Amino acid sequence: MSLPCPHCQRPLTPGDRFCTACGSSLLLEVAPGSTEPTCAVHPRMKGLGVCSRCGAFACANCLHANPQGLAICASCHAREPDVLLPWDRREELGTFKAFYKTCVEVLLRPGPTFSESRTEGTVGSSLLFSLMCGFLAFFTTGIVYAVFFGAMSMALPSDTGKGPSPSEFRWIMVAMMGAWIILAPVMAVVTTVVNAAIDHLVLRMCGVTRGFQVTLRANALSQAPYALGVVPVCGAQVAPVWTMVARVFAYRGQHRTTWGVAALGALLAPMATLCLCGSAYVAMLVFIMNNKA
Repeated sequence: MSLPCPHCQRPLTPGDRFCTACGSSLLLEVAPGSTEPTCAVHPRMKGLGVCSRCGAFACANCLHANPQGLAICASCHAREPDVLLPWDRREELGTFKAFYKTCVEVLLRPGPTFSESRTEGTVGSSLLFSLMCGFLAFFTTGIVYAVFFGAMSMALPSDTGKGPSPSEFRWIMVAMMGAWIILAPVMAVVTTVVNAAIDHLVLRMCGVTRGFQVTLRANALSQAPYALGVVPVCGAQVAPVWTMVARVFAYRGQHRTTWGVAALGALLAPMATLCLCGSAYVAMLVFIMNNKA
């Protein structure tokens, strides 16, 4: 968020001490008896802007920009979480180690992990985390299915001239599972963007002010339970439920909002989708039963 320079009215960035356009100092004392707003911490200094969090006036010394670019006072800035997640330290730890450590933190202590960590993060880093979670979610299960169908094809009768031979069937199933292992993570990334956009709309309607990148980051990091997909079949069944729980913690911690708003943002869209799909399924069954009657 930009602030106007009191001298030339050019936009300023919170935290500047001098105007980059005219070079004038932004540390201005208030004249005695003046009605100009003054800094809440330094009453003799002119209030350059208002804190977007608490509403207090702050001078140039006390104004800071938070990760979203909003102006906040020194007191609120001191309360901003400044803990880097392992995923934010990929250059130091390496991508795979950072991914593993982040998954462990989200799985075992989602509350402190999301409430104490920074909220900034690039779109690319969020989508990369989602892609790796999606790969683990489907990789082991895909291999198990490929082996299962391959073994099943061994029990098929020899070539009868009708349909694919056992060998062809085996290669078809292997190709299908291979395509699934590759395409499923890509679809998971697309789903992440769509779901985060819907959740962000709900959160904004509930009064949340932080940007879409915060919601996307929280949504992607909450998918850490999909790493349980390395356990064949079982992981894929448990992970979605665990992910929804982690997403409530993620939205509450990253957006610094209430439990109710976080739960609404995380669960409204999935529950609405479940109700719509369930209603469609019931309607289809009723239609089939009526036609049979």
